[in-house]
Amino acid sequence: MLTSIVVRTVEFSIRHAWRVIFAALLLCAGSAVYVAQHFAINTDTGRLIDPGKPWAKRGAALDAAFPQRDALTLVVVEAPAVEFAEQAAAELAGRLKQNPARFSAVSRPGGGEFFTRNGLMFLSVPQLTDLTGQLTQARPLLNALAHDPTLAGLANTLSVLLLLPLQIGQVHLADMAPLLGRSADAIDQVLAGRPAALSWRALIEDGATEASDVPTSAQTSAHKDAQGSEKGSATGDAKSAKPVVARSLVAVRPMLDYGTLEAGQAAAGAIRVAAAELHLDQRYHATVRLTGATPLADEEFASVQDGAALNGVLTLLTVLLILWLALRSAKMVFAVLVTMLVGLVVTAALGLWMVGALNMISVAFAVLFVGIGVDFGIQFGVRYREERHAYESAHAAVSGARSDSASDGLRHALRGAARAIAMPLGLAALATAASFFSFLPTDYRGVSELGQIAGVGILCVAFPSSLTLLPALIAVLGPRSEPATPGFVWLAPVDRLFARHRTVLLYGTLALVLAGAPLLLHLRFDFNPLHLKNTKTESMATLLALQDAPEVGINNVNVLAPSLDAARAVAQRLAALPQVGRVVTLDSFIPEQQDAKLKLVADAARTLLPVLTQTPAAPADDAARVSAKNNAARLLRNAALDHPGPGAGEAQHLSATLLKLASADVATRDAADHAIAEPLRLALATLRVALAPQPISRQTLPPDLVRDWLTPDGRALVDIAPKVGPGQDPSDDTLLHNFAEAVLRAEPTAIGGPITILESASTIITAFIQAGAWALLSITLLLWITLRRLADVLRTLVPLLVSAAVTLELSVLFGIPLNFANIIALPLLLGIGVAFKIYYVIAWRNGQTDLLQTSLTQAVILSAATTATAFGSLWLSHHPGTASMGRLLALSLLCTLIGAVFFQPVLMGKPRGQTPGQNTDKTRDKS
Repeated sequence: MLTSIVVRTVEFSIRHAWRVIFAALLLCAGSAVYVAQHFAINTDTGRLIDPGKPWAKRGAALDAAFPQRDALTLVVVEAPAVEFAEQAAAELAGRLKQNPARFSAVSRPGGGEFFTRNGLMFLSVPQLTDLTGQLTQARPLLNALAHDPTLAGLANTLSVLLLLPLQIGQVHLADMAPLLGRSADAIDQVLAGRPAALSWRALIEDGATEASDVPTSAQTSAHKDAQGSEKGSATGDAKSAKPVVARSLVAVRPMLDYGTLEAGQAAAGAIRVAAAELHLDQRYHATVRLTGATPLADEEFASVQDGAALNGVLTLLTVLLILWLALRSAKMVFAVLVTMLVGLVVTAALGLWMVGALNMISVAFAVLFVGIGVDFGIQFGVRYREERHAYESAHAAVSGARSDSASDGLRHALRGAARAIAMPLGLAALATAASFFSFLPTDYRGVSELGQIAGVGILCVAFPSSLTLLPALIAVLGPRSEPATPGFVWLAPVDRLFARHRTVLLYGTLALVLAGAPLLLHLRFDFNPLHLKNTKTESMATLLALQDAPEVGINNVNVLAPSLDAARAVAQRLAALPQVGRVVTLDSFIPEQQDAKLKLVADAARTLLPVLTQTPAAPADDAARVSAKNNAARLLRNAALDHPGPGAGEAQHLSATLLKLASADVATRDAADHAIAEPLRLALATLRVALAPQPISRQTLPPDLVRDWLTPDGRALVDIAPKVGPGQDPSDDTLLHNFAEAVLRAEPTAIGGPITILESASTIITAFIQAGAWALLSITLLLWITLRRLADVLRTLVPLLVSAAVTLELSVLFGIPLNFANIIALPLLLGIGVAFKIYYVIAWRNGQTDLLQTSLTQAVILSAATTATAFGSLWLSHHPGTASMGRLLALSLLCTLIGAVFFQPVLMGKPRGQTPGQNTDKTRDKS
């Protein structure tokens, strides 16, 4: 019945070729208009998984309770000193708050007036005692610096200290080494023309230990250099000194446009414009980098597009070459390409009509349609060539000359190709569509929509167009006669080898596959999505640089407690776990022992505030600056000679740099003064504010901070960070896996970070197992209904399963782990692979032997080559996830092809009822 329908369809298309072509082009034009008017792509990765899953509901509830935490972009401000970084971040945050059209929320993790004023309260009592004692002892130095906060003032102060105080032992070069060394490093950078600044806060805070009770977001304001600053060496020249890099953070919630590929591009542009307008680079040598979920997604899409045009051109050229090798006619190649392009446009319109908007997975339907659509075209085209050559050869043998009517041979060949290809092509289309439709019942919405679009496209567009538009185009274009039958005659010795040694090859192949089975125990699923991102992008490189920063909390998980009391209980329970490093609630922002701390700060304030509030002296002229530098350089050199040992090297280093600076131009001295003096002014201003803290309670906490941890209806947030040992990678998969499982055992409502990733991985793996099972079941039933023999069904499925096993074994050998991106290769190639197997089984059932040298093998190999080209082009992507998918797709297709072309004939043996050595083509006899 199917054969009769297909033949009548092709005959109709030949008789009414122009009408069919016109109708197809009209449908294509209408589809193109629909696509242009309705095209939409939703880049929200949160839509890729069914939101009805329990863990997804917990995440959604957390996002709804604290919407200001969702889809944050982290603006990382980097500068040579922490004072510059924080001032630049403060100014940038203030500017962004003035743009509510782009940003619904702007905050500074651990920054702002509250933490600047009360940062000292988050130190432990011993730490605060030590710090206030150091500041009190440094009162004379602070007094001198506050009176003249310039580089000349520093040089004059050093000159005073290097005279009598150093001689009588009141000060020691060893104690001065950090100041001398870092000052020299900063000046060296200025002399070399590089951004530079001296962090005075870092000098004061050196040696302070981290308090165990400091909350994560307060730690950056507790006068800690927690922004990830890297301090340069205290000695050495400008080439060897490592510049200081300090970081401060601004968290923004941008307005996103999910209708574009880069949803946060406009907001990112607004951030960079604001930084440029504030001249942060010139004033503070500050650079701005973006990271977070939105920049990561935006740059991920950009990296997918990077090089896509070149890859597309190379792919098209390769496909054209393969089509030429298969069809040997420019007109035939043109017909197949037009058929494929028309089908692609119609499928895109159907896809948009069915799902409304494509997602970041379903958009891959185009690559799949090209690969499979070209396969149908090649199968039909190669069979047409074979039928035409056979007809014209037979006609020439009877009449003694070639047919005078090329159209007779063309029409006969098209009808013959339709009759021969009807069953295998129809069954292949049904099986391929069934493999795609197997995704529909799964919870992985992204792939479910891909399966829906691709399945409909194959079954309702690619297959029908191969039987209507393609033969109509061939009839109108009128390709030349076929001088030779297609096929690989040179493979005849391999056919004979397979026939003679069938048993050895069959059992040897199965033994080899079984021997590799233990490799499957080492098959690994990489659940970390960060491994699929391009580490060279700004957002990913910045995120990796911040993975140790506690205020970022990349791998933290959360619990939404019904009340603050419940949050305290959860925090207490989780803090006892050995896998947990820190637990933060709203209570964490209310320091303990406040009375003792306030007294310590008040005592220090009485001594220091008069110093810090004095009126600075007028800046010296340039001649005075040069004189101060030369005098200080001389005294530093003498001090190093008179007091060898610790600090002498730093003194000699600073002496040399001051002499160079004194002989430089005025602009260079101005730059050096800015690098030393401006951070000093900012540090003194911050210290003045920090010496006036206030008692902290729930009522005095900033409302924005309270809202970040407590909802208006009383629900409370608990933030849990993993414990990372010394030298341990904070992104280690085993560490995060153990942390997530430990937290879930203690608190099953936890969500976020590695818990969300693990739950997503479980959902996706389950979805693919379900899809594979449904595909296998549906294909088996389809084969049984069509073939009516269990042995023939097994002859189709066993090579397919063998190919799948070999693919997984080789992926272990080649170090290709399964991941969120490339796991899609397995069920997809189940459908594509079964098509190849069906072609061989149908030919074998019809009595065809010596399959390797036939046109069927040529069609299968070249069809697989076009599919491999379409899939393999993904391998060249700059995006690691896409490249990973391309690698596994190419490997799977290679294994599937080998299984079809070499293992399938060995498994089938000679056709039923055929005597040894007989070689007939009953398929042609039936046609």
